[in-house]
Amino acid sequence: MMKKIFGLLVFTFFIFSNSSKAGSIWGEGELQLTDRVAKHFIKFVKGKNRKKPADFYVTLDGTDSMYWYCGEGRCAPGSASQDIKICESKTGKKCRKFAFKRTVKWKNGINPAKGKASTFNSKWSDQEMLAKLTELGFYKNDLVKKEKPKKIEKKKETKKTVKKYELKGERSIALSWEGYQDLIAGTVNFDEKDYRGTLNIPLPNNDGTCNGTYSLQKGGKGTWQIACSNNMGAAGTLKWIKNGGVTGTGRDHNDKKVKFTVSKKS
Repeated sequence: MMKKIFGLLVFTFFIFSNSSKAGSIWGEGELQLTDRVAKHFIKFVKGKNRKKPADFYVTLDGTDSMYWYCGEGRCAPGSASQDIKICESKTGKKCRKFAFKRTVKWKNGINPAKGKASTFNSKWSDQEMLAKLTELGFYKNDLVKKEKPKKIEKKKETKKTVKKYELKGERSIALSWEGYQDLIAGTVNFDEKDYRGTLNIPLPNNDGTCNGTYSLQKGGKGTWQIACSNNMGAAGTLKWIKNGGVTGTGRDHNDKKVKFTVSKKS
């Protein structure tokens, strides 16, 4: 009888010990992915041939990752403890689980870690996925390259500096948001410095306003994101023309399409 009780206690301790460790497989806290790891995650989300994404692990510093696909049929998670050991052995750094299937579950205070708001679509473009990672707080505008500062030219012992790009104003905007029956028309106030600016867009039906930011590249591409007073928000990519015209596309927190056009310079 004593042997049976002792065996039961050992078994109970083993179950409790494993259940305590299970909570530590998911990553928590601030995490910034490098370009390389972000591209690995995009490749993971899109899958390979008929294989589907299963488990994605990231080092705590966001500089390295490992992931597994699952074959046809129902996709179940692998042994997290074993996967973490493999990841740490290969990278030489502490690893934690970042995502299962196409849903990011790393908790950083921004990512809901569940539902559509944290789930990626394999049909999205690379730019849309990078914008989504930025929205969830895991990727801070690494895709937008800052303009290199221009060198000061010396002429006859006098120094000249070229003024940085700066533009302020107000323009008309036409925005279509899936869920709104009519086209949203209004004005957008912008304040650009070094190809970065702010947005302020009023919504119809007294639904509030949306505030956000955007970043532009010299090549005419960039990213944008907005947060609205009705607890909605969206993010995506844009194309910018030197005469001031802008077109943008993206998706909101519920995966609904958002498109807009900003008028050219008058």
